[in-house]
Amino acid sequence: MTLSHQETTTDSDRALVSAYVAGDMRAFTVIVERHRARLLWVARRYARNEDDAHDILQEALLKASRKLHTYRAESTLSTWLHRLVMNSGWDFAHHRSHREQTTLDDDVVPHEFNIRLSYDPTRHLDQTMLLRQAMAKLRPDQRAALLLIDVAGYSVSHVARREGVRPGTIKSRRARAREFLREDLRVEPA
Repeated sequence: MTLSHQETTTDSDRALVSAYVAGDMRAFTVIVERHRARLLWVARRYARNEDDAHDILQEALLKASRKLHTYRAESTLSTWLHRLVMNSGWDFAHHRSHREQTTLDDDVVPHEFNIRLSYDPTRHLDQTMLLRQAMAKLRPDQRAALLLIDVAGYSVSHVARREGVRPGTIKSRRARAREFLREDLRVEPA
């Protein structure tokens, strides 16, 4: 019987959790390194900027370090950590409204220097729409390679195992996707 990558990762995660609970602090470092890229990606969904995303992730990892002994392995460790990041993100977003009370003094700060007033979510809307349209034109296997590696933070070897192909195939798909996007999004001088 051959174990899949998912099963071996899950077994490895369980061993790391056991080691950490037994007092091996290095085990938590390995857990963080293994899951950090994906967890940061989740945190970004709740944040206004990169600093906030890192704060959300740090808060979730702090909770994880304190509560790892309660992890029961009913789901994968990555799912458990993902839920902690989501909860921290929700708390951050929910409590942000309580922290950001407008005062009369806010009128004294020029508009462009007041971060709450200068944030314009539509500033890059055109670019975002063009990127989404271009991504939709990619072949599904190329789009998956690009998103899994560049957005979700998976390694080439992990994506190759997941897709059941060689790493060179994934590298090629990713390179072709990038080249297509470069060409499709090229702005011609007026």
